[in-house]
Formats: sequence, C-alpha cells, structure tokens
Amino acid sequence: MYSERVSMEPRKAEGNEAVDAILGILRRAGKPVTTREVGEEMQKLQLRCPDTTIVFLNRLRKDSVIHGERSKELRGWIWWVD
Repeated sequence: MYSERVSMEPRKAEGNEAVDAILGILRRAGKPVTTREVGEEMQKLQLRCPDTTIVFLNRLRKDSVIHGERSKELRGWIWWVD
C-alpha cells in the first residue's frame, strides 16, 4: 500500500514568526543560550529562520531586539533577552 511521506523538514518562518519564536525561546530559557540551543529549539517548533540561525540572531542583536556576545567558555555565541 502506498503511503505519503510526511515531511519533517522545518518550514521557513514568515513575517514576525521567527522573531516571536526566538523571543519565546530566550524568555523560556531564562538564561543565556547558545546558537546551537536556539537552533535545536527552532527544530522542535518545526521552524527555521529566514537566514541561517547565526545570521538571523546577529541581525536581531544589531537591531537591539536581543542581546548576544561571544563566550570563550562555551566556544561560541550566547543569546538572551532582558
């Protein structure tokens, strides 16, 4: 019997959907999280950022929507909201 394969590929977030998802992830975390952790949470939501995760997060940081800095301890960027 033929069955259709359901795609588990995350869909590209549109409009403010990606911003809202990122803000929700950071607020729920309650502490700085890595780029990888943000990406994993977006996967769980079956969403992907309009750009790569790091590019999108950096754009939000430059627009003062979120905060971010490099972490030597974690060997990458960490992100948070006030």
